[in-house]
Amino acid sequence: MSLKKLVFFHLLLFSFSVCSQEQVKEQTRWQKLGDEFLSPWTTDVRPFFLIGSGATIIAAATRRHHLDNTSEEFNDHKPLGDLSEAGDLLGQLIPNILYTGGMGLHAHFAKNKESSRRAWLMVRATAWSGAVTTVLKYTIREPRRYDHSTRNSFPSGHTTTAFAFASVVGAEHGVAWGVPAYAIATLVGVSRVNDNAHYPHDVIAGATVGIAYGLGLYYLDHKKTSTSEAKVENPSQTFVVPLTEIKGAAVVYSKDF
Repeated sequence: MSLKKLVFFHLLLFSFSVCSQEQVKEQTRWQKLGDEFLSPWTTDVRPFFLIGSGATIIAAATRRHHLDNTSEEFNDHKPLGDLSEAGDLLGQLIPNILYTGGMGLHAHFAKNKESSRRAWLMVRATAWSGAVTTVLKYTIREPRRYDHSTRNSFPSGHTTTAFAFASVVGAEHGVAWGVPAYAIATLVGVSRVNDNAHYPHDVIAGATVGIAYGLGLYYLDHKKTSTSEAKVENPSQTFVVPLTEIKGAAVVYSKDF
């Protein structure tokens, strides 16, 4: 076998390997996005997602018989008082941003990978839940309670991102931090009814979407971590393949993607 043929053959193998790796990376990227989008359905949070969805449907179906009266009582008496303003403020991504920034700073200065992962989890949970809620808002186009010409009531965006925040904090930091985080999210949801901004089923749906993505992505990340730890420590191999027809051999490098 001539030197030119041998060099050409190895260049061909190398080019094929590079192209295959890029294709796998592209497939993995889209597959990852798909996995994240479906995480409320494919992870351990699925039972809660089904319960929350069912509660939303029941609340919407019985709105005129029961929940509207409750909403009117909230609107007439304003039981939250000045706390309502705090609820509105906390529903505008402030806790999510503070958590992400705090974890990001700790990751940067302390070189802590766990803090970096937590910051990124909060970003993804907020982004996915917010995006799904926005799509639902402008697909279903339910009129607002205070202004029927504004058709973006369902689900509550404030409640969605507040519960995305609470679910990540609860999952990552346990009960001690989770309880206050869920209390904040609950305040946000109740304030939306208190201020006549949403119907109760809008708030239930928002909480469902927020928790479903917060916990769904948390479970998805930990599932991937467990899977990667279970793999063989050295999955890459280098071996020689005899090429009898051209009287030569090729060195092939195999890596588990």
